[in-house]
Amino acid sequence: MRILVTGADRPVGAAVVRELERHDVELLVTDATDSDGLRQAVNASSHVVHAHALSEPGRPASDYTDANVHTLTELLDHCRRAELEQVLLISTTETYGSDLPPWPVTESWAPRALGPMLQSRMAAERVARTYRRRVPLSILRAAPLVLDGDSTIMRVVRHHLSRPRAALVAGGQTPISVLAAADLGRAVWAMLSQPEEVVGKVFHFTSAHATWQELAVEACHLRGIREQFWTAPYLMARGLEALKLSAWVLPEPDDVEGYVALTGRPHLIDDSKARVELGYAPLLGVRGALAQALDVYRRSSDG
Repeated sequence: MRILVTGADRPVGAAVVRELERHDVELLVTDATDSDGLRQAVNASSHVVHAHALSEPGRPASDYTDANVHTLTELLDHCRRAELEQVLLISTTETYGSDLPPWPVTESWAPRALGPMLQSRMAAERVARTYRRRVPLSILRAAPLVLDGDSTIMRVVRHHLSRPRAALVAGGQTPISVLAAADLGRAVWAMLSQPEEVVGKVFHFTSAHATWQELAVEACHLRGIREQFWTAPYLMARGLEALKLSAWVLPEPDDVEGYVALTGRPHLIDDSKARVELGYAPLLGVRGALAQALDVYRRSSDG
């Protein structure tokens, strides 16, 4: 296997590379925005993992379209002219939006992305599907990622660490599925190693189910911080948010869009398809995932 990984300089791609390095494969990395380099790398590969995505908040919509839609389109144009065994797009279940039911949803659930960044990720999936007859494509939808860097979930967790005595929306009891960095890499390998089972399909992957309170408390314990969280009723929090008064009693992260809706609505993902058809099993639970991510983030901040 000669596997090209795009976005290897960012946390998602780096997590994939760390896992693939454990296997008997040859790895290629390239800048997804370098057209000539990308074409040459695709032609030299047997498999492609597209982990490149712009997920930083607060950027113009055109930036997300260029990075997440146009870049993928160019990559797939190169792929359809090459002799490839598999192309794997890493997407996210966050494109489902905030109106999920209180039970785990399957791959058939309709996306309702909020905001230009997630809308561009959803558009990228639509583009990918138009290439399915010409490219051996499969899609990996990752649950919200617990990894170092600027994933939404880790921005919220670090915010809770900085305010260990604060209100949590609905007491932090809203359930959420999460995926650890190490398990993301394992998920990619599970798909790459079984092309006959995955080409033309979409798979969900998770590490564990948790609540926002569990994530906040566990993160504080890992850092030796004494926590004292209490309840901000969801409707009150939404009302304060609408009046732009929520920061008075319910501090919100500056760089997280829709914090109240995000932490007040469930995001439960059913990954049974991956477990049954691919034999996927997560390596880390909530504590292990947080410990790994917080440690890597601390070392990168210190360095």
